[in-house]
Amino acid sequence: MGIDTAANGALIDADGNASQMLYTLGTPRKGNLWESTAVPEIRVQAGNLAQELLKPLNPKPDATTFMLKKPVMLFRQLFDKESSTYTYLIADPESKTAILIDPVLEQVERDLQILQQLGLTLSYCVETHIHADHITGTDRLRTLTGCLGILPENAAANCADHYIADGNILELGNVQIRAIATPGHTDSHMAYLVNDTHLLTGDALFIRGCGRTDFQSGDAESLYDAVTQKLFTLPDDTLVYPGHDYQGQTVSTIGEEKRWNPRFAGRSRNQFIELMKNLNLPQPKKMLEAVPANQHCGRVLVALDYQI
Repeated sequence: MGIDTAANGALIDADGNASQMLYTLGTPRKGNLWESTAVPEIRVQAGNLAQELLKPLNPKPDATTFMLKKPVMLFRQLFDKESSTYTYLIADPESKTAILIDPVLEQVERDLQILQQLGLTLSYCVETHIHADHITGTDRLRTLTGCLGILPENAAANCADHYIADGNILELGNVQIRAIATPGHTDSHMAYLVNDTHLLTGDALFIRGCGRTDFQSGDAESLYDAVTQKLFTLPDDTLVYPGHDYQGQTVSTIGEEKRWNPRFAGRSRNQFIELMKNLNLPQPKKMLEAVPANQHCGRVLVALDYQI
């Protein structure tokens, strides 16, 4: 579909190394960026590439420069108490366009109020997976705002406007969100790395824990491989923002989880599989209601009574 490129548009060679001399933008980047042919996307890419090429010419910034520098993104962590679900609001401060990750149906009014207060336009609602413990707010937000709903590739749903695959980049002004396939909790689970600093792990990795693997085509082997071979290979200072937390914790780092997460630290692959096999957890309370609804992006299906 296009040329393999780094986040800054540098061409990646056959050995996986990013070029220091060759860059591209527009149509050749379709393989990584999906939407890369319209003028607004190309304009943003051109601006970012110009800044990249000017870096060697810019003097080393001093403390004053850092104080005056505008934030690259707006980031908010929102919480639903009933399901202990974190929803993430991410926005580009310049274009005022926003993304919601894992919205909750009961919190749609809250999310709309925050968007209005911050003067943001919602462009996308993005899911990490088909949830079993709450109903997503994607369909409702799509109806009210005109945003697009995005689901992981191969998710058991046909309601999405777009499907995102491993390695795809969703670009919103200065914000780049890279999809990382992390199957195991479900077979189509995605984590999202935002601007190479904020990792939204969904249910693949919690703070000192991880999601279960005993339903929705879950697989402990796949989860262990995804976490240890993909997430734990990121820089130790990468911030970890989970899809849930039941202890009031809000953020961790990859370094912390590698060292202290009891599900993974010091455990072999076989030990992890045995642990997950014997958790014996009850099913989520809303599972029978949530899964069918989320397979329709949060559209609640109402059974009709027919008189015969």
